[in-house]
Amino acid sequence: MGRKMGFGIMGCGMISEFHINAVDALSDRARLVGITDSVRDSAERMSLRHGGLKIFDSVDDMLSCREINAVCICVPSGYHADMIIKAASSKKHIIVEKPLAITKEQLDDIEKAVEENGVTLAVISQLRFAKDIKRAKYSIDSGELGKIVCADMYMKYYRSQEYYDSGAWRGTKKLDGGGALMNQGIHGVDLLQYLAGQIKSVFAFSKTLSRKIEVEDTLCASIEFDSGAIGVIQATTSVYPGYPRRIEINGDKGSVCIEETAMTRMDIAGNSAEDLTFRPSFASGASVAMNISNDYHTLQISDFIDAVKEKRKPAVDVREGRKAVDAILAIYKSAREERRVFIEELNPKPNNDYC
Repeated sequence: MGRKMGFGIMGCGMISEFHINAVDALSDRARLVGITDSVRDSAERMSLRHGGLKIFDSVDDMLSCREINAVCICVPSGYHADMIIKAASSKKHIIVEKPLAITKEQLDDIEKAVEENGVTLAVISQLRFAKDIKRAKYSIDSGELGKIVCADMYMKYYRSQEYYDSGAWRGTKKLDGGGALMNQGIHGVDLLQYLAGQIKSVFAFSKTLSRKIEVEDTLCASIEFDSGAIGVIQATTSVYPGYPRRIEINGDKGSVCIEETAMTRMDIAGNSAEDLTFRPSFASGASVAMNISNDYHTLQISDFIDAVKEKRKPAVDVREGRKAVDAILAIYKSAREERRVFIEELNPKPNNDYC
């Protein structure tokens, strides 16, 4: 591999714009070799928007290109596993959009493929790179909040019926893997576990109340963490007009509230919070899917490039990336079977090491 890492992008839907812009922002270390999409028109429109990008006729053509060192997988969720396994077999390093996969079997197959082929895989969990998220993480890990008692994630978003109708895969079990929680809520689930620790068990209710889709548009789960803390995960895309996602972490010595990626409140016993600037969250996807910042994709892809060159794990590797999916699959299982479900039922040997 030369000085610059060569990237190929699979899938030309709206999220691929973030990957194209991130690679462009990292032009001193990365270059976009080309794009591909199963719908040629989508690739051609994307190419034109970005000044004439090279279009590969197929995924196989892209993977056979020696100029490409890594691929960004931006196809519908149900195709992630197949694309990852193909790319790993071709010895390409991999960045995949959330979720890593949508079934336990796919997650297991991905882990095996990545390990056997010795490639680096990063799962896009870009919100971890936000400044206020890092500040909250430090406060929790350093003990500023004391013993964590409660940890909650509330995501009350709005997605119209037209949003779901805009893509044949949206809101389907086969390709979306789930609804409000798997698609939009997974970032909040990832942040909740990143900050508060691994979820141990769940008990959930899941319903489709407002949208004509196969999967849930409204869900609520009670959760228990390995630490003994308890909390709530609530996710919906059926409420108007949609509000910023809120995460609350409460300890016996302090509490933190976060809206999207902005810390809106911190209270620590005996300390002043004058050094913190509380502000309304910006770039919220609560009502519009594309209204999110590109900066965090850039930071995560930068970490990925460094990880490949330094032969280390990226910040969110395959094992770290599956934690949110394991929790979501357990929540879905709980809702179906109307019982408490333990995460170890989905992943008997979870990796408990946090980045």
